[in-house]
Amino acid sequence: MSNKRQRTLSGCSVESHKGWLRLRFRALGPDGQRQQIARATGKPNTPENYQAVRRLGDLVGAALAAGRTLQEIDAILGHTPGRVVRTHAPTESRSKRESTVSEHVERWLALQTPIVRKAQLRDYRRHLRRYVVPLIGHVRLTALQPADTRAIQAELLSRGLSVKYVRNIVAGSWRAFLRDAAEDGVVVTGVYPHLKWPEWDFPEADPFTGEERQAIIGWFRTHGFRCHAPGTATGYESRPFPSYYVFVHLLFWSGLRPSEAAGLQHGDLDLATARLYVRRSRHLWENNRPKTRSARRTIELFPETVRLLATLRPLHVTPEMPVFTNINGQPIEPNSFLAPWYRCLRALGLRQRGLYTTKDTFVTTALHAGAKPAWLEQQTGVRYETLRRHYGRWMAGEVESELRRFAAFDPTLFGAEAPKVLPRRKIGVTAGVQVPDFVKVMECERGDLNPHG
Repeated sequence: MSNKRQRTLSGCSVESHKGWLRLRFRALGPDGQRQQIARATGKPNTPENYQAVRRLGDLVGAALAAGRTLQEIDAILGHTPGRVVRTHAPTESRSKRESTVSEHVERWLALQTPIVRKAQLRDYRRHLRRYVVPLIGHVRLTALQPADTRAIQAELLSRGLSVKYVRNIVAGSWRAFLRDAAEDGVVVTGVYPHLKWPEWDFPEADPFTGEERQAIIGWFRTHGFRCHAPGTATGYESRPFPSYYVFVHLLFWSGLRPSEAAGLQHGDLDLATARLYVRRSRHLWENNRPKTRSARRTIELFPETVRLLATLRPLHVTPEMPVFTNINGQPIEPNSFLAPWYRCLRALGLRQRGLYTTKDTFVTTALHAGAKPAWLEQQTGVRYETLRRHYGRWMAGEVESELRRFAAFDPTLFGAEAPKVLPRRKIGVTAGVQVPDFVKVMECERGDLNPHG
């Protein structure tokens, strides 16, 4: 390949030198001066190696931008001054045994495509390609150590990423990759370490009030959307769109996730018994399995919800027809529905919140109504432990019902008239002993404790 092929990567370039790839960059040396540095990678100049070294150059460029010294960069590269090891082009069996993390990640992702949900595959790709591979993509699988995972965790947390997001990357996508690699025998079993995580608070629900809920549903009932109208001068007209109105009503009064409601088909509705069956969810423009095992469930419907769903049923209906469609006649996509959703909140002057808040509103309303936890688990598809974690402050009714059990021991705990402990009038001298005026003493002490009255 041509020796002129090179790429500048945020202060670090990849070039070919006598058929071998190397990195060139300027870094702070031990004397505090910037020096021109060349580091051999020990990889022959092939298209596959070039892509791997280019990602390594991205990592070095990021380290340079962060002000890392030459010693720190050499630690990232695993470079020992005065020692360069060049490896010859490996054979097929040796390549398989000594493939790098970046190479095996791409093979692993290709195998996940027909297995996992599309949204989960998107997260795998994003987490591994964007965060893990730039850090340790050059490391051979056989050389992976638990310290590498701890280094990934420490680096991502130092970047200011949330603890939850870093956990999704490290304890989710990266751990799944290592689990399968261990089963395939390309990494040592137990290479994923026991990690310690900083404490973090689970996000609390942020539901709408009853008035806000009614205003939002009313807006979708009467607002005009630009719909196709054959035979008109422009081919379009503005009119209310029942599918959007019923979609929002169902989200507020059923406990469905937006993706579950978007994935409903007419075969999932049993309006005669006021039930519907959750068998799929729609995300990224395709139907998938429900998010969790417990999400596959049967839920109850209010009579008004049944009436509204019946208005959407076409004359010639088939079980596979989607219940909710957009103005173009295609199944509703939750991410695309955010545009009219945010437009509604702006028009009503409400604080911007995501579409998932409809589920929060249903759960908190059910808790205020005294719904039983077992029923709420079945209706929402959310385990009770998760409900407690996210909606704990709306479950105060459970605490009050338990406190009532103490009334038998002391009725005054609940506002009953207390017995008169201290006298309200002065008591005279009895048998040569003067009893103090407790009323005045109390007033004096109360005045001392609260000098402002």
